[in-house]
Amino acid sequence: MNQRLKNELRAAFHAPAPERKAAFLKQHRRRELGRWELAAIQAGYIPWWIWGASLALFGAILWVAYHVRGMGAWYAAALTPFLALLAVTENGRSQFYQMEELELACRMGRHSVVLARMVSLGLFHLALLAGLTTPLAAWGGLALARTGVYLLTPYLLTAALGMELTRRARGREGLVACGGGAALVSALGLFLATRRAVLDLPEGFPLWVAALALSTAAAGIEVMRSLREMEELQWN
Repeated sequence: MNQRLKNELRAAFHAPAPERKAAFLKQHRRRELGRWELAAIQAGYIPWWIWGASLALFGAILWVAYHVRGMGAWYAAALTPFLALLAVTENGRSQFYQMEELELACRMGRHSVVLARMVSLGLFHLALLAGLTTPLAAWGGLALARTGVYLLTPYLLTAALGMELTRRARGREGLVACGGGAALVSALGLFLATRRAVLDLPEGFPLWVAALALSTAAAGIEVMRSLREMEELQWN
């Protein structure tokens, strides 16, 4: 193509300079989302069966605890790992279905989205556990604080173990590993239920508080590790 034809094409398809570009862009500024607004929006993307299964498990725990009065808190503690399994499964859903790269192309950072879903589902499960504490304490003759520690410890332990397994295993292998971890913690809870006479002693409660503190720390560390890996993956 000779230079004359290039000049004619350039003149024919010349784009005029934009007018009032700055004023137009000011009219369509991107609205920033607050933390709680983002959490509320992401809660709508959590599958309905996660909410339903959480409520169903809540009802099953109440039913079991009612029929084994005096031992309800122990059997409830043995079932809470499966409540944590639902949370871990939802948080690792993109890894299980290998959709991480697609989420990285979205407007919001993937770590922000996952953290918002963690907060939404975690607060919901915390409300369910709080709803379990009062009736279990009344049926078992235990203090509210003691009952709350019995319920939170296996939940947080399973969450920490599940997040660790999710980071190490991908796809269905990770899902199976998380299920196995929840079953292991549940079996440990059932074993401890047979030792209730020893574990209910007042001098044994500080050990439960220490176990709760360690489980909380482990869960927090796993959350930070998972978010750091997401940030590194998005940067790459």
